[in-house]
Amino acid sequence: MTGLSLKLIAALTMFLDHIGHVLFPGQLWLRYIGRIAFPIYCFLIVEGFLHTRDLRRYMFRLLIFGIISEIPFDLAFYGEIFTVEHQNVFWTLLLGLLAISVMSLIRHKNIYVRWLMQALAAVPFGVCAQLAHTDYRWIGVALIASMYLFRSLEILKVASGAVFMLPFFTNEIEYIGLAAYLPMHFYNGRSGMIRGIPGRILQLAFYIFYPLHLLILIFIRDRIWIY
Repeated sequence: MTGLSLKLIAALTMFLDHIGHVLFPGQLWLRYIGRIAFPIYCFLIVEGFLHTRDLRRYMFRLLIFGIISEIPFDLAFYGEIFTVEHQNVFWTLLLGLLAISVMSLIRHKNIYVRWLMQALAAVPFGVCAQLAHTDYRWIGVALIASMYLFRSLEILKVASGAVFMLPFFTNEIEYIGLAAYLPMHFYNGRSGMIRGIPGRILQLAFYIFYPLHLLILIFIRDRIWIY
């Protein structure tokens, strides 16, 4: 399972989730499938951090597309051009990336002390996500942080994911997100780029897909769809 395969799975399941939310609100099976997307995106943020050649540029891309996607996100889910009630997922991913960037600076010989210090370092970014009402709020930052913290210990990575997806913190539908750990398990560390297509072009296409598919769904709902 390559990085490209994971991106395609995440994009497809997210698309189905948003189709369900915007066009078929009564079809919960689409929402259940959509729970697979976010944990994969969290995983890809960690992989991106570990392999990027330019961390600042990586952060800047998330920032720019967070800004670009906000109006399509608000129109799709709230029918308003802008609302402070809920911010799109790029902001959560950016805060998660910032969190693990700080976590990576912490060094300590004792692994348990290091884990504790790194986990505490992620807290302010989770608080920011909660206060800003970003998608998945503090849980999203916590998932990214835990995937970085336990990146070489799969049992702990899955266990921490299960804790953050507890119905107590979210709701029972989020538990379907644990299915995302299956394709992540088979990840082979390769990008899986398509021959003849520059990596940057393909990468940009996945970023553009988020606001673009929301705009398409808004158009269908408001101009074509008949309930």
